[in-house]
Amino acid sequence: MESILEGLRASFTWDVGVLVHFATLGYILGFLLKNQLALRCLVMIATVFYILYYYFFPAEPLWGGILGSALIMIANITGTVFLLFDRLPIKISDMHMPMFKKLQGVEPRAFRRLIKIGELFDADEEVVLTKEGEELAYLYYVLSGKILMNKGQKESDIPPGCFVGEVSFILQGDASATVTVSSGAKYMRWERYKLQVLLNKNPDLRQSFEALIGRDMAAKVAGSHPTMIVQEAIA
Repeated sequence: MESILEGLRASFTWDVGVLVHFATLGYILGFLLKNQLALRCLVMIATVFYILYYYFFPAEPLWGGILGSALIMIANITGTVFLLFDRLPIKISDMHMPMFKKLQGVEPRAFRRLIKIGELFDADEEVVLTKEGEELAYLYYVLSGKILMNKGQKESDIPPGCFVGEVSFILQGDASATVTVSSGAKYMRWERYKLQVLLNKNPDLRQSFEALIGRDMAAKVAGSHPTMIVQEAIA
């Protein structure tokens, strides 16, 4: 044990060689953080320490290590720019704002990508969104208008501002109810495949969808929010 400690003391000298220890510490602290921006900043600082170490510590600069670290830094900076760009505030329309607020924690630009791959409809007649027992091709969000759910022999009115088919989308199952929107209703729909691809590329957006399903289920158990209860039944 003493020989190991002596070896550690010998490696940790207060000269240029200490840079590698600072670099290692930066990587360790960065990977312990959940905040992406803080993680990237610490890794960037650690990479600078590695570059300085590769240049000053050896008898001759290790250009291979310097080049590799520089490429890592460039990739990190590029990713950080995209991360900051996604966090820039953007204007969200009043029509889409309720859905944005419901998907808690989603960055505005990720939400805009969600809207971009969706389709907006104004129903000029009664439209059937889902049919009980049939596979769902789309996920829906009803912005306004009357919604009617028919499950078995029971009919229920659903307030607008809710998803239709989100549980079936997550579980890849069939619709458990028939849901119809009235003439004049506004709703959005997403193709399941395109939406799945987007969610796979945006973990935060996927997490918000899963959190929404969890809140729906909790509301059904608690019986505290009728709209959420019905959403779970129709999904």
